[in-house]
Amino acid sequence: MALGTPFGGVEYAAAAATLLVAGGLAVYAARSVHDWRDGGGEEPVDALRNAITGQDRVALVVPEGPSIDALAAAVGLQALCSEWGVTARLFAEGPVTGEDSKTFSNIFDLELSVVGEDADGLSDSEAAVAVGGGGGVPRLSNNPPVVALVRHRPTAEENILTVTPTDDGATSTTVTRLLDEEGVVPDQRVATALLHGIRAGTRDFRRANGRHDYEAAGFLHAYADLGRIEDLRSPGMSGDTFDVISDAIANRERQASFAVTNVGSVPSASALDEAADTMLRLEGVSTAAVFGIHEETIVVSCRAEDVRTNALDVLESAFDASETTGGNTDSATARVPLGLFAQVGGEHEQTLDMLIDASTRKSLFEAFETS
Repeated sequence: MALGTPFGGVEYAAAAATLLVAGGLAVYAARSVHDWRDGGGEEPVDALRNAITGQDRVALVVPEGPSIDALAAAVGLQALCSEWGVTARLFAEGPVTGEDSKTFSNIFDLELSVVGEDADGLSDSEAAVAVGGGGGVPRLSNNPPVVALVRHRPTAEENILTVTPTDDGATSTTVTRLLDEEGVVPDQRVATALLHGIRAGTRDFRRANGRHDYEAAGFLHAYADLGRIEDLRSPGMSGDTFDVISDAIANRERQASFAVTNVGSVPSASALDEAADTMLRLEGVSTAAVFGIHEETIVVSCRAEDVRTNALDVLESAFDASETTGGNTDSATARVPLGLFAQVGGEHEQTLDMLIDASTRKSLFEAFETS
């Protein structure tokens, strides 16, 4: 990584970057991504630098089953830490399960350790930064302590530094702006990862929150390997995920524009996300919720393209469990532990499955009606 002229420190009246997005070509103005101070206070990048510098080793922790956006943001933050003279390692709270995220990790050769499987590596770090996601902040048994949270989704966390600009549509957008604030010109690998992260996080700009997503993408376009991004757009799909999507379509129930479906037990929670994305492509569906059971937990993935519907509000209203619900307006996930019901088996298992199906569908439809 090399230092260069800060992108946000100059005026580009006519500069533009051409990005290939789903549906054709679009041109995005490459302007400053600088203006994001909070009430004239400390710049986010200054606060983050103060929290990280002085450490020798920092852990960058993404959620379990991390999204492409979270992984890409971690790559960008790793480069930023390097600029500050800090060694940063990548960790995940759980395994990488999504096929697209696995492809991303392989192509960018991520050295990603799973918390619990590499405890020594995590404890060697002096501080941790949580990256991406929408749920609670990982505690890591305070070994190391989490000193900052970087994501584009809002959070109620008050005890640590939070860099959570809600007008960004992707965490990769936020990290790109941090790089720009430091005047860092990303190398091709970092720029490619971040650009793909923005596109994945905003669904090729279909759910971009505002101009920052376009501006950040325009900035990265000049440094990224666009051919590699096109390769990343069409990862292979596992048979398990294909089966989950098939079950989601077959078991769907729709009221107005809201589709709800049950896919039963799933091998990975990320398959629910892919199924929910697929449901939105069905005619007449603008909001979708897919639920299933994974590791003795009911997991619900909700997607909303209708601006009148908030996916996070729907799930919080349906399950009244904000501590196990995370996400934002467009994309949210809820986890409801089965508790003692996880021990039910034999002749009663089918009855339990029927009760879970009926009660979950009812809760979701009622929450949608009142949202």
